[in-house]
Amino acid sequence: MLKNNKKENYSFKRIIKNLLLFILVSILTFSCGGSGKIKTNPAQGKDKGYIFYPSLPNMPRYQYLKTFSTSDDIKKKKSKFFKFVAGADQEKPKVIKKAYGVDIYDGVIYVCDFGSGVVSVLDLKDRSFGFIGLSGSGKLQRPINLKVDKENKLLYVTDMRRRQVIVYTLKGKPVKFYGKTDQFAPSDVDFHGNKLFVCDVKEHCVHVLDKESGETLYKIGKAGSSEGELFHPTNICIHNERLYVSETTNFRVSIFDLKGKFITMYGELGKRPGNFSRNKGIAVDKEGRIYVVDAAFQNLQVFSPEFELLLFFLKGGMARDNIYMPAAVTIDYDNIEYFKEYISPKFKAEYLLFVTSHFGINKVNVYAFGSFQK
Repeated sequence: MLKNNKKENYSFKRIIKNLLLFILVSILTFSCGGSGKIKTNPAQGKDKGYIFYPSLPNMPRYQYLKTFSTSDDIKKKKSKFFKFVAGADQEKPKVIKKAYGVDIYDGVIYVCDFGSGVVSVLDLKDRSFGFIGLSGSGKLQRPINLKVDKENKLLYVTDMRRRQVIVYTLKGKPVKFYGKTDQFAPSDVDFHGNKLFVCDVKEHCVHVLDKESGETLYKIGKAGSSEGELFHPTNICIHNERLYVSETTNFRVSIFDLKGKFITMYGELGKRPGNFSRNKGIAVDKEGRIYVVDAAFQNLQVFSPEFELLLFFLKGGMARDNIYMPAAVTIDYDNIEYFKEYISPKFKAEYLLFVTSHFGINKVNVYAFGSFQK
């Protein structure tokens, strides 16, 4: 009789644990709140269909470049003669089902595919499409976000179901694991020096770990809505000795120093430009401009370092420059050369923006920030 009671208690705990995981994953992957739609129309170039933002007569600062959703988007196109001689390619294209975190290093794009439970690897040099986390000790289950350690050439991936941060070589070999049983529910990761910052959507905080030992040094934030408190933080980024935290159900961004001291916060629930409804991915450029994607508004908002709204653009839809429930945004200064063929001769690109969409046909969209030459 006692054994049966233990089995029932274990089953009940397991049901509760799975239910909690489902709720946390839903926060990360489904849209809610705020029905307002903020739209801007791009300037459509007459030559080659270049798409710029904002609309003319304003001076464009962004250009849509390219979308990656399947292996067909990265393959080198075959000539009509080759197709005639060799016949049609019978191999089914590899697809990104549900994109979340994204980063790029040395011409290789890494994408968390939440739907397939892998990291998709798009090599722009070799025109190849591969995967990380398919099997073995590094097998992924629910990868959410990732970050490339460019100095040490390592890839950090957060997995919500494994409740771990898994570290791989850039070739996909697992080399380190962070996270003990129920230590955290990691939704994002970043690093600075010998410290690893792990965003925890369950405990409403950011764990700061020693990169060598994996031990928790301290925590930033706790559940709440007051200054210095967090509620369902889903995405983080570190810039200029500051930690930026996107709080999805507090509808704001909070900023701390790297020791955990609260600096400031911005945002509230609403339908007007500058408001948030389902803010997720966040990135900061070298000038301190802050980018925040919103899954409900289906847009990308750009703020000054003082959180003055500079621009909001992009919209939901199936056009080639559209997004659909965006999840993450990443800034890159080092890989513009791989996108030169898509950049208008009239546009001088300074850096790239990668925006992922959880649904729709466009999973990873690439845009350039720069200046338009009349």
